[in-house]
Amino acid sequence: GMVASWLGEIMDEITIAYILFILAVLPLVIWIFQMLFFALAWYTCRRHLYHPKTAGDVKGDLPGVSIIKPLMGVDPFLEGNLESHFTLQYPNLELLLCVQDERDPVIELVHKLQTRFPDVDCQLFVGGKPGVTNPMVHNMAPAYERAKHDLVWVSTSRIRASTAILLDLVASVQSDPRVAICHQLPYMMNDGVGGIAATVEKLAFGCNMGRNYLALNRLGTHVFTGMSYLVRKSYLDEVGGLAHYGCYLAEDYFLSQALHSRGYELVLSAFPAQQMVAASSIAGYKDRMVRWWRLRLNMMPLVTLLLEPLTECVPLGAYISWAVYYLFDVNPYLVFAVHFVLWISLDYHQLRLIQNSPLPFRLPNFLAAWCLRELLNAFVYVEGLLNPRRVRWGKNTYRVTLGGHTTLVTTAPVLPL
Repeated sequence: GMVASWLGEIMDEITIAYILFILAVLPLVIWIFQMLFFALAWYTCRRHLYHPKTAGDVKGDLPGVSIIKPLMGVDPFLEGNLESHFTLQYPNLELLLCVQDERDPVIELVHKLQTRFPDVDCQLFVGGKPGVTNPMVHNMAPAYERAKHDLVWVSTSRIRASTAILLDLVASVQSDPRVAICHQLPYMMNDGVGGIAATVEKLAFGCNMGRNYLALNRLGTHVFTGMSYLVRKSYLDEVGGLAHYGCYLAEDYFLSQALHSRGYELVLSAFPAQQMVAASSIAGYKDRMVRWWRLRLNMMPLVTLLLEPLTECVPLGAYISWAVYYLFDVNPYLVFAVHFVLWISLDYHQLRLIQNSPLPFRLPNFLAAWCLRELLNAFVYVEGLLNPRRVRWGKNTYRVTLGGHTTLVTTAPVLPL
């Protein structure tokens, strides 16, 4: 067509053939790497997940732990999430609960739990640290600075705790002085609640994101999310402390990168994060993914724009179908069908490994949610590109520049008067 005639005017046939050959080989290489990532993720599931460290793996007495939990608003699962922290069986523990607004109804719930569990060392912090842009870091910074213990567990409001999880986090960090952080694989455990939207979220964390997170951690690459992690405060203070990273919305990426570049290690917990949230919606999920995509775009533009789509089933399938047709003259529709069925099967099996219990939905529900997530990826990509510097988080809007630095654009009160 027009492209071929235009190329013919500026290049000879041999050069064009070389370019097309390279373009055709590239998706084959990426596809092989993705199959290796599936294998690494499965290996990590079988050999690492649900094989926790225990108190017996800690030399000497168990060290003290400060738990920082930022809170905003109330949902039906929040009391259970909070109560799971009050009932932890651990000898030396403090709970530092952070609320931005003194009118937030969650404060009443906190007082209720403090009354029910008077022996738990629990403090409530209202407000935040002035001059910090990131709303969650702004909210957590006063608690972080007042923490009594060197080991600090940042546990966001969606996270449900257990004694086994805490012991695994502590023993993993204590296993080697080079370890600065033990973090949990992001995952959604609100089984049987939330309908199709909750299923889509579970698949988002347990399939594509889970595969890359597990495989890259197995390879020792710097991959980390700040949903739930235990950090050595003394090490984080060496690189500026928590508030120092409040100029970024992706504070977890930058603080972990600073620790990693200093030679400290990040290790993965044996337990996926137990996210429990009752309110799920397709629009909420899409907005969350757009926010994360724009943050990644501004931190790693080439990876996010070019490579990331090729870790997804449909774009890579379309590309590899053309490549196999070009190189081997195989029917591209057949190639895509085989690729599609294989990828879905691998995703389903991986999700079952991460869940470590029967999935809360049948195979047809899985297939419907899987296809919906793939469709939503296109919307996330397009919407993210339309206004890549602007990120909405809660009621605030931020401007993110290349490199991830963030400034507040508009603000609104957290709660109406």
